[in-house]
Amino acid sequence: MKILMVTRETRSDQRYGLGRSLAPIVEEFQRRGVEVGYLCQADLGRRAILWQQRLLALLNCLPGIKNTPTHFPALFQVLLERFNMGRLAAKLAVTQKYTHVHCHDPYIAMSLRFFLRFYLDHKPVWGITEHGFGCYTQAIHEDGVHLGHRVMRFMRHREANILRAAFWVIAPTRRGVSQIAHDLAIHPLPAHWHHLVHARPVVNRYSRKDARNRLSWNESAIYILSIGRISPVKQYPLLIEACAKLKLEKEPQLVILGEGDHSTLQKLAQQSGLTREILFAVAEDIGLYLCAADLYVSASASESFGLANLEALVAGTAAVCTAVGGVPEVAKDGALLSEPTIDALAETMQRMLNDPKMRETIAQQGLARANAWPDIIEITDRYEAIYRQATAG
Repeated sequence: MKILMVTRETRSDQRYGLGRSLAPIVEEFQRRGVEVGYLCQADLGRRAILWQQRLLALLNCLPGIKNTPTHFPALFQVLLERFNMGRLAAKLAVTQKYTHVHCHDPYIAMSLRFFLRFYLDHKPVWGITEHGFGCYTQAIHEDGVHLGHRVMRFMRHREANILRAAFWVIAPTRRGVSQIAHDLAIHPLPAHWHHLVHARPVVNRYSRKDARNRLSWNESAIYILSIGRISPVKQYPLLIEACAKLKLEKEPQLVILGEGDHSTLQKLAQQSGLTREILFAVAEDIGLYLCAADLYVSASASESFGLANLEALVAGTAAVCTAVGGVPEVAKDGALLSEPTIDALAETMQRMLNDPKMRETIAQQGLARANAWPDIIEITDRYEAIYRQATAG
């Protein structure tokens, strides 16, 4: 068995997103003597990127793409990235004789399947993990690429076809698997579809005092931490507005670990009446921030799983999360759940911050849930079983 993992990640995505869940699996397979390749956008050559940019410019000049319900320039960018990754994955899979290709995006898989047709001497088995909650077409739409009705319907049809053709389809929660089937009108649930959670993450643990000393945080503020890239689906504006509604003895200090354009959020914080500027940071040691924070908050509009939420539970940090997507299935009683609205989130955060005993109870429940979570060995065993089943099939 020789496995190629393929994503469309950038380096920042690897720091805060998919890469954090895949890297331990790759390491565990390698420990078992299984060769695993890992392919992302950073592996694209200069010529491939130049080709992608030129084709994007050409597509954006097509007549009729302006003044439509679909934001075609952004959609072309999304699809070309994945098309390019699928092309490269097909080439490497054949030339380096990979037996399994695991695409972490259905549109990468669509491109892979297309290009594999040009190679006759080697045909690896391939499958897909869907990392959005529900179908990936809907996730693209929710992440800020507006899709009109006709384009949405066409892309869902293509996504359903590629999922039917895959040797395996994985989503990180049961609710996620059911939602994909519902979105794409695939019934009954295919036997090669699986729910497979992310393994319990390794998070560095610190005492609150030590963590705050390392970060130079003092006791003059209430530190509210959120983690994730700056994107519409994370709903940071909603979190900012909710923080502005809090009535606390100490000033709230919002801290966001995530890469992206911070300027708009900082401006909104000033307009909303937050007296402290948001602290933005990029960090490899997530545990340091979690152990220093008074409260961890996720305000996402959608989450297929919510790895940062699970990391908060592992760190023993009191957590408030919006009850969206797969979050209730993952967090259960380890976090206080809220509706994804400003008033509901502000009220839930206020309850937690007003009641130290509640925060301690939620944190302990979260820690107990995290301690019972499957570790990387169990999860890698599941992956290996899926891969071997695909080969046998």
